[in-house]
Amino acid sequence: MTKLGRNAPCPCGSGKKYKHCCLRSETATRSEALGRDRAWDTMMDKLLNFSREARFRGDLESAFDLFWNKTYSTEQIDSLDPRQIMSFLDWYIHDYRTAFDSQRIVELFLAEGAPILSEQELELAKAASQSYLSAHEVTEVDEGRTIKLLDVFQNLEHELPHSPSLAGIKVGHMLLGRLVAADDFQRFSWISMLVPPEVEDEMRAYVAEIFSAYQEEHYQATWEEFLRERGYLFNHFMLRMKGELPTPKIFLPYETEQEGEVRPLVLTPEAPETQDRPTVLVPGQDRGESRPTVLVPGRDD
Repeated sequence: MTKLGRNAPCPCGSGKKYKHCCLRSETATRSEALGRDRAWDTMMDKLLNFSREARFRGDLESAFDLFWNKTYSTEQIDSLDPRQIMSFLDWYIHDYRTAFDSQRIVELFLAEGAPILSEQELELAKAASQSYLSAHEVTEVDEGRTIKLLDVFQNLEHELPHSPSLAGIKVGHMLLGRLVAADDFQRFSWISMLVPPEVEDEMRAYVAEIFSAYQEEHYQATWEEFLRERGYLFNHFMLRMKGELPTPKIFLPYETEQEGEVRPLVLTPEAPETQDRPTVLVPGQDRGESRPTVLVPGRDD
């Protein structure tokens, strides 16, 4: 696409120069979107900190067992790729029902943390509290501009900004992730994964079969309700496929072309934090060759 010069005629046909016409509104729109992204980053940073409070230690252990179907324990954290831990955190904070009146961490955060949130952060936290994991087929890609998706279970269409982290995504690919929507703001939450094409049909059938059983136990249950309550089943499916397929590609929404290294995760309550905290969910930057990628209290003080 040829870049439009500021002094060129505006493509809207008004007869004015681009800089005196649509450029202004487009600049304002980009500025507003940037503000939303920053609010999202700071809100999620606060949510992650909230989830690390000591009172959630028991919930963390139980959630870890459920998400990994007891394949791994928290004692084996370092055997997992940090991005796998990020996938766990995304589900745990948004979907797992805690011992506190079965409320989710994001719901407790909204109830208790609202005073420390800006108006934009509060709006986005509410949107996050309504989100859920699902599988989305890529139906259209406009490089550098937008990507259109179709929720394969609910037949819902979505349009997201096309970020550098999604380079290489093509029509027909299937992405597993949590879409968050607030008015015209839509994005994947923390992480999304390209489902290996070899298992797309099998995964759909696996989830659909469990949904049917869920409906028998929960009269008139919807897909949205099911996906919020059983989102961990996507990970159970991938665990079944382990060793039979290449490792699925994982995308980080904040990732840029220059930002390829994995940064350390603070997973457990009251773990020490590193310095130079970056954007959304991974505190600190790994600056030492021997420093672990997941920090555990008592071990990595």
